[in-house]
Amino acid sequence: MRAAVKIKRLLPFLIVLAAVGLAGPLRAQDSLRIAAVVNDDVISQFDLAVRTRMVIVSSRLEDTPEIRRRLTRQVLRSLIDERLKMQEAKRLGVVVNEADVETQIAEIAKQNNMTLPEFEAVLERNGILRQTLVEQVRAEIAWAIVVQRRMRPSIAIGDDEIDEALALIADNQGKPEYRLSEIFLATDTPGQEEQVQQTAERLSEEVRQGADFAAVARQFSQSATAAAGGDLGWVRPGQLDPELDAAVAGMQRGQVAGPIRGIGGYYLLHLRDTRRTAVADPEDGRVSMKQVFIPLAADAPAEEVEAATVLARSVEERARSCDDMTRLGRETSPQSNSDLGVTAIRELPDALRGIALDLPIGQPSGPLRVASGVGVYMVCGRDLPAGGLPSRQEIGEQLIRERLEVLVRQNLRDLRRAAYVDLRV
Repeated sequence: MRAAVKIKRLLPFLIVLAAVGLAGPLRAQDSLRIAAVVNDDVISQFDLAVRTRMVIVSSRLEDTPEIRRRLTRQVLRSLIDERLKMQEAKRLGVVVNEADVETQIAEIAKQNNMTLPEFEAVLERNGILRQTLVEQVRAEIAWAIVVQRRMRPSIAIGDDEIDEALALIADNQGKPEYRLSEIFLATDTPGQEEQVQQTAERLSEEVRQGADFAAVARQFSQSATAAAGGDLGWVRPGQLDPELDAAVAGMQRGQVAGPIRGIGGYYLLHLRDTRRTAVADPEDGRVSMKQVFIPLAADAPAEEVEAATVLARSVEERARSCDDMTRLGRETSPQSNSDLGVTAIRELPDALRGIALDLPIGQPSGPLRVASGVGVYMVCGRDLPAGGLPSRQEIGEQLIRERLEVLVRQNLRDLRRAAYVDLRV
């Protein structure tokens, strides 16, 4: 049994740009050379170069010839999968609404605390063509539609299966659970074994050297969890392949393990958190928050930090409600997003988690210095869990997600095996 897979909707993948050094613009003289042919589609050398640049920036890697050499083959494999997904979507008559693509890109900008023009300017400065991002987003939306239209209707969960799952959870109440993320690389044929293992080892090395795990998962993982940054959700012992279970049992929070050979391919695992099964944990709650944020460079001089802190203190003194925070945010830093929306407490950065749990509703925090600026925060609402066993509906939805994950992998494997792919690099 696999852990829950978040595939109901396309989740935004965040492109972390602010802390990455800029490289020179890509040269397009090789734009007509072919990197691969996928059935009737061509992937050009230029397509490959621009996507590699986007992967490097989003994963917080240094753009060096060696890094590019190590990533190119797996980036190309991801591009091939993307073309296969789009071809299948076209065959099934799926049409992606361009407004949905633009909405998703605007959401990515918002998640990066930027307006859309600011975000597009940062893409340009980093040598990333906007169309490259558009194509990736369009492919993910198309594939999500294929999954929901073609695969989801074939899954039916019976009452006996829900009863069995509930009984298992009750038997494990109070025992450890693990919040995991994965990067999965499939081995569709025996001849791919060595190549896929080497790729998994390279990605493992990049993550251990500081690459963002979620960003690498979004770009490279061949699991349905890729759209959610590899998020597997909460997993109990016995839910994963035995090899993965054994690896998780010896991990510490924040640790990355792998590559691990499991059923179907190689895995990297990131242990994000632990808890007890069916026992209430305040961090499982959700919170709505507002912020007034003054952006600063990570290496801003002390006088700039002090000026921003003084400004933040004035916000703290004047804010008496969440409406005040919205108004003060517009006055103080109009380019920043003041509404953090409703967020899972566990998903917040460590610096904000304590505020989300302990700050009285409607009371401003003191100035908080983080890498990208100084902020004042206010909790507008808090919904903490009651604890106990999940509902039958929640169990049913989880079982559906698990079955869907299996179907998605099988479908992609079949598409790869049936495709004509001619690699030129």
